[in-house]
Amino acid sequence: MKTGPLIAASAVFFFLWGVMPVTLASHGSIGTGSVIILLSLVSLAGSVQFLRAMRHESPRWFWGIPFAAVCTALALWTGITRWVVTVPDIANHVFLFLLPPAAALFFYSFPDDCRNGVRMPIAISALVSVLSLILAANAFCTLVPGTPVPGFVAVAAVLYTLLLMPLIGLLLIVTGVACR
Repeated sequence: MKTGPLIAASAVFFFLWGVMPVTLASHGSIGTGSVIILLSLVSLAGSVQFLRAMRHESPRWFWGIPFAAVCTALALWTGITRWVVTVPDIANHVFLFLLPPAAALFFYSFPDDCRNGVRMPIAISALVSVLSLILAANAFCTLVPGTPVPGFVAVAAVLYTLLLMPLIGLLLIVTGVACR
């Protein structure tokens, strides 16, 4: 298995680390939406390459399809909101919150000889998925006017964005290197 597609597929989890420096270095001429869609496209390309390679190596390759689907939805939605219409950015957050469950399935799609080494990433992704699904449900609830937002959600969203998303991205890279 080549590590390149896995490293590329993990790029979307580092989007904040890539977005802020690029936007600051370009003095705002390159917007955050442009960087997010670029990283989403890289992640989509990586996950599709991974699926193509796994069709021949793993009987569970189809478990990687949700990750590619979420990356596709993230890239399309970001592109639509960036260049076509101006709409609330709730759906973008929901797609970001769906990435950990999709990543857990992505890890599960690895071949048998490599799967013993990815038990810990599957468990960590599953744990992060619990928080991310709560945040996704809260994002849906904010669409209904007058819905109270629990106080812990703001803290959890920051924790998820700054620490947990990069953690899963690092797990993807480490697993890719370990399974080569």
